Formats: sequence, structure tokens, C-alpha cells
Amino acid sequence: MRNSAHHHALPWALAAALVLASTGPVAAQALTERPPGLDDPWTVAPGVLQFNFVHRFEATAAPARKVLNSPTFLLATGVTPGVMVGARYATSSLVRTGVPNEWEFFGRWQAVGRAAGAPVSVGLHGGWNHAARSVDGELSLAGHVGPLRLLGAARGFSDAFHGGEARVALAGGAVLRVHEWVALAADAASMLDGDEDAAWSAGIHARLPYTPHTLSLHVSNARTTTLQGASRGGDAMWGFEFTIPVTLSRYLGGAAGASGGAAGADPQGDQGPAAAEVTMTNTLRFLPDTVRISVGERVRWRNTSDVMHTVTADREKAAEAGNVLLPAGAAPFDSGDMPPGGVFTHTFTQAGTYRYVCLPHELAGMLGVVIVEDAS
Repeated sequence: MRNSAHHHALPWALAAALVLASTGPVAAQALTERPPGLDDPWTVAPGVLQFNFVHRFEATAAPARKVLNSPTFLLATGVTPGVMVGARYATSSLVRTGVPNEWEFFGRWQAVGRAAGAPVSVGLHGGWNHAARSVDGELSLAGHVGPLRLLGAARGFSDAFHGGEARVALAGGAVLRVHEWVALAADAASMLDGDEDAAWSAGIHARLPYTPHTLSLHVSNARTTTLQGASRGGDAMWGFEFTIPVTLSRYLGGAAGASGGAAGADPQGDQGPAAAEVTMTNTLRFLPDTVRISVGERVRWRNTSDVMHTVTADREKAAEAGNVLLPAGAAPFDSGDMPPGGVFTHTFTQAGTYRYVCLPHELAGMLGVVIVEDAS
């Protein structure tokens, strides 16, 4: 069935609801933060390589019942905080007749993010679609209303589907968090001129416990996840997506802060007295998870496990900004990657409650608290 007015209703309604109702902080990108066919304004941190694999498939009619596969690969990395570059590659694209291999080279800027405590995040995405010979762009917004995350986007194409004309599409989506690690998600996108079938998708998304990876099991009528591919529907396909962030510093000597070399660390590292000592374990916990000290005293963290950990009190780096708390005026601090045997110390000069996380195991509940009391 061709597009009609009701195909535009969902993108418009979700975009309007996002602008009017979003009140929560914006979390980092993961499949539990976005639906299958719509990106939020996420960007990859510098030093991290993001690899996402989307695989969609359908079976032909009897008697052949041949399975047709449509994979899309994303590879991206951060340039500076809030800016990333990357590419998507699809091998069974329908964006241009006779050209199944589709490349989209892009850059993205998160203009407004959760670090500033904004109720919504805003992203600008621009790129070149090699198959369509088109300059494409997207303005995206996202924000939380309790457990519900709403997303909206406006897309523009200089040559949509290699048809020789500039066109615009609207998209909207929602993600409902039903568990710490599980969410339900759906999205829709529609060309404004109504000359294409609307694209849609829906699925169940999950974080894999104790890992930074996320997984989506979904159904969609969009063949690829490029801006153009996600804006036109076709036959429904089953699919999955798997996200794999790789922290390059773990393999390139990025543990400089583990013995006191990071900003805010005590240069004595493992030397000198500490008011409290916290160990970091193979069970992905800080022990003890709460310590109480006085202003001017130090806490020492020691990685006694077999895996890398961090001590991070920085809302910009945390997956969930609400997991980090600093007293007003206190500077963020971060140990950097701490290999097994690594030690990090920090001196607290301001009274208040500090909540911090281990970045690679934050979603597994590796959280800690330091309560600093006025010595008087």
C-alpha cells in the first residue's frame, strides 16, 4: 500500500511529544536507548571504535523458500568529545536500482547532550550516500520521560533514491525500558511527499550483562539502516543488531592513570597514608562500596581482579549520568584504565557526597560512594 496521511502521524506525534514532554537526562548510546531504525544523537568517545552489525533476512515463497540476507555494517570513532566520523556499508540495498552495494560516509555532532543536564539531546548528522549520489543530513532529538525514551528526526536528501530530486523525510520512535537490561522499541519514517511506503520497525532490545554490548531482535520493512535506507519501506524482514564498542586505549597503553597519573590523582600513587582503601574485584564490585572520610583525606583504590576497571566520577563519561554525583563546584575525576594490580588515589578537598562508577562495568552495577565530612 502506498503512503497516505496517516503514515505521517507517528513521526509527527513522537517528535511533538519529545519536544513538549522530555524531562529526563540523556544516556549514552546503546540499543536500549534507541529503536532499530532510528539513531539518537549519540557520538562515539575519542579512543573508542564502534562496530554495529545489522542483519535482516526474509524467505521467498514455496517451493524454493530461499533466505535473502541484507546486512548493514557500521564503523565509527570519535574525533573530539561530541564529534564522530564513520561509515555504513550495506550489501543488499534498494536505494538505487541495480546498485546493491550502498556506502554512507558520515560525520555527526552532538550539539546538545546530557553532560549539561539538558532535557533533550540534539544531534546533526551529515554524509554522502555513494549509491544514491546524494548529500544527506539529519537533525535528531531524544529525551526521557520516566522509563520512556522518545526520539524524533528530520532528514533531507539532495538526491533521494537516485531519483534526481531533493526530498525530506520525518522519523520518530520510542523505547520503553521494562528492566535494567531490557527494552521494547519501535519507530517509523515517512517521506513528506508520500511517494514511498513508510518504513517501520519494532523489536526487543537488551544489554548483555557484564559487557558493553547490546543486542536487538526485531522486525522491519526497511532493507538497510542508512538515512535513505531507513526512510523507505518494503517487504517485512526479521533481523537482529549487535553493537560492539572497542576501547582502543586498553590495547595501546592507555592505562596511564592507574597509579596516580590521571587528572585529580595523588602523585604519590601507592605511597603515603589513605583514610580508606577500596578494592576492585572479579565479581565487578567496589569493596566496600561506600566509605566515609573527612575533608583533606585520601581514598586509595586497588584493582585486585583479573580485568580492567576504572574509578570515574564524570557525568560526561558515565553511561547513565544519574549514576554520578558530585558536590556543587567539585571537579570531576577519572582514574583512566586500571589494569590488574593498578592503584589510584584521590584527595577530597570538598565536603559532600560523591557517587562514581567503573565505566566498563557500570551497567553491571559496579558503583561506589565516598562521603566526605567537614572535619569541624
